Amino acid sequence: MTTVAPAQHQHLHQRNQFVELALALVAARGVDDLLAAAPTALATALGNERRYRVIEARDDEDTSAGWPVPLVRDGRRVGTLLVEGESLPDAALLSPVCDLLAAALAARRQVADEQARALKEAAELKFDTVAMLSHEMRTPLASIKGYATALLLPDAAWDDATRTEFLEAIDAESDRLTALIEDILESAAIEAGVVRLELEPVLLPRLAARVIERISIQSSRHRFLVTFPPEFPAVVADAQRIEQVLTNLLDNAVKYSPGGGLVVVRGDVCPGEVVVRVVDQGIGIAPEDVNKLFERFFRVARSRSEGVGGTGLGLPISDAIVRAHGGRIWAESVVGSGTTLAFTLPHPRAGEHV
Repeated sequence: MTTVAPAQHQHLHQRNQFVELALALVAARGVDDLLAAAPTALATALGNERRYRVIEARDDEDTSAGWPVPLVRDGRRVGTLLVEGESLPDAALLSPVCDLLAAALAARRQVADEQARALKEAAELKFDTVAMLSHEMRTPLASIKGYATALLLPDAAWDDATRTEFLEAIDAESDRLTALIEDILESAAIEAGVVRLELEPVLLPRLAARVIERISIQSSRHRFLVTFPPEFPAVVADAQRIEQVLTNLLDNAVKYSPGGGLVVVRGDVCPGEVVVRVVDQGIGIAPEDVNKLFERFFRVARSRSEGVGGTGLGLPISDAIVRAHGGRIWAESVVGSGTTLAFTLPHPRAGEHV
């Protein structure tokens, strides 16, 4: 039978107490929980003949009720251990306990600060998003209301041409509002992970020409060019979704080249995939903004996009659609020289002839 010496037995007892203290601190879910659990855990580890209290470092902390022992982590005081009693525990035991307390308190405070910062950022983003969406919705609604009110004025005698102009404006603003609502709903569906694809063979040159024909009617200042190589293959994709991507990219090109200019849709065949690029001659995008283009609700700085409408949802939606097809999407831009938005779609046999 093995006999344990008194000194060895005390060492084992202290080590077990230290482990119990560590477990109690690890179990604390937050700063308040840790501060509440600390007195009992410390009394178990250091002895019941004293009372213990842990407080966070702050300007108005009261340390007059006991022996203050600073809790330091990485050279910074994160709190104080107050020991109420005639003396402090043995330094050999108190020192590692304080190190453990300081580490636990600093970790919990860091988590709490990060959570508070995340909540603040989320609240600010929610406010900014609601404000932006309210503004984007209010503009077409104000136009619809204004034209409709004008048409209903009892004393106004509008000629046929003016009435037609007002009704066309109402129709256009209604379409704009509908598109905005559809973008919001689409974004919500994508956020929920719902992107359904109906795959079929798609001729991208024909699809691009159709989108350009529709968009060119809305802008007389731009010239459009579609260029695909003759051997460009059909791809298996959701035609409606890819048309949505092309529409978003071309709409972006038109909006960010307010002075007009040439917009080119170019297709290239590469090994294993095809690439479609939309190139404009617009205001361009600053390097720090390029990687943010596909974030929800991101808008280029107002100083470079004054008067440009939109929710910032078109490109994130396009990104989700392209990724659902197994492709990728990116942007290249030079301030003052225009932007290229490009995406790929997989095609197993593409590029074999190259």
